[in-house]
Amino acid sequence: MKPKGSWQYLLVDVDGTLLDSSGRIPPRNRAVLARAVAAGLTLVLATGRTYPSLLRVTDGLQLPFHLITNGGAVGLSPDLAAERHVGYMSRELWPRIVGALQAEGLSTVVYRHRHPAPPRICIASERGDPHFEAYMGRNEQFMELVPDLAAAGFCDVIEVAALGSGDAFEAASERVRKRFDHQAEHHTMVLFIASRFGRITEFFCPGTSKWHAFLAMFPQAAAHPERVIAIGDEANDREMLAAAGLGIAMGNAPPELKALADLVTEDHDHDGLARALEPILGAMKGDSEQASADLGG
Repeated sequence: MKPKGSWQYLLVDVDGTLLDSSGRIPPRNRAVLARAVAAGLTLVLATGRTYPSLLRVTDGLQLPFHLITNGGAVGLSPDLAAERHVGYMSRELWPRIVGALQAEGLSTVVYRHRHPAPPRICIASERGDPHFEAYMGRNEQFMELVPDLAAAGFCDVIEVAALGSGDAFEAASERVRKRFDHQAEHHTMVLFIASRFGRITEFFCPGTSKWHAFLAMFPQAAAHPERVIAIGDEANDREMLAAAGLGIAMGNAPPELKALADLVTEDHDHDGLARALEPILGAMKGDSEQASADLGG
């Protein structure tokens, strides 16, 4: 276990961590986050989702939390009040990735960030892989049809992705990843949509990660990573689990993520988030009560 100081930040992944497999926040998770905020921790929810999608699944949470979205490309303060971080892809790079994904026959998506306006999800066609079509159906109000997507010339692109499933999708994604290795950040992960699982392969500007966005939003944390608790379950959580003072892997995380974590908890359908945090918050309360007693409070 890495040496730790007083906890100040709680960095929480969303899908597969905060949410159960039905896409809901279990009551026990809601309660433990409320306890964490009441204890003085700064809560940061970090996700591959866009911020409208994040706000949809956290509706009713009624807690102040900072947002890291699109896998670390965007960082926003509570209630979307201020843009704290954004990583735009270069106008030279993203069209080349779009072209490569389309050449492989993959259903391709371009994400544009335009805070305070809602983001735009740009596609060349409304037809494609069934998983892609299901995703577009969930995000229809943000869609923008751009038939010649690679030639659009957007200057506000934060992410290029493709959606699909199966071995052919995985092989095609890997070919594109190898082509842009060292030119772009890349993740391929499970994507849950309305009781169905598929895959998403994502490309960002170099250096993009949830942890990088977190440090950009809270520069003081760079000097004290031992004050950060991070918990997640997927490839895009790797850096934050490795760098935080306490990195917690969910029980549903892949073996390689569990191997680098300080602690492995239960899975997302068995209150893994709450089970990991409850003892920590209990210890914090005990320390606070002891300090109060020592001071005669």
